[in-house]
Amino acid sequence: MTTIDVSGSVPRFPKHDIANFAQRVLRALKVNRDDLAIAFVDDDTMRDLNRKFRRKNKTTDVLTFPGDDPAHLGDIVVSLDQARRQAADEKHSLAIEVRYLVLHGILHALGYDHETDDGEMNALELKLRARVGLD
Repeated sequence: MTTIDVSGSVPRFPKHDIANFAQRVLRALKVNRDDLAIAFVDDDTMRDLNRKFRRKNKTTDVLTFPGDDPAHLGDIVVSLDQARRQAADEKHSLAIEVRYLVLHGILHALGYDHETDDGEMNALELKLRARVGLD
C-alpha cells in the first residue's frame, strides 16, 4: 500500500480523507508505488514555486514533481487559495475541487501532460472521476 503524506490543511477535509482519496485514485489506475506527498500551500508559496520551476511569475492550482526514485510517485503541491476560487467559480465544494486537483496531480506524476498530448490526459481524468465517484 502506498504511504501518502499530507501536509498543510484543508478546512472540513481531514488529511486521512485526502490520503484515502489518493489511494482510491492509485488503485483505479493500478499504480503500486511506496509513497506520495501532497502539500497544501497559499498563493504566495505557489507563485514562488511556479516561478522557480516553471519560470511563470503567477500562482497556479497544482504543481507536480514526479519522483526520482521508482518507489516514490512524486510530490503534489496544491494552492488552497486557487482551489477556493475555482470551487467558487464552479459552484462546488472546496473538498471536491481538492479531489480534482489531487487526481490531476497524480496523472502528472505518472507522466501525463495535457499541454502536449492530444487530449489523452483529459479523457483519462474524466474517466477516473467517474470511477472514483467524482462525476
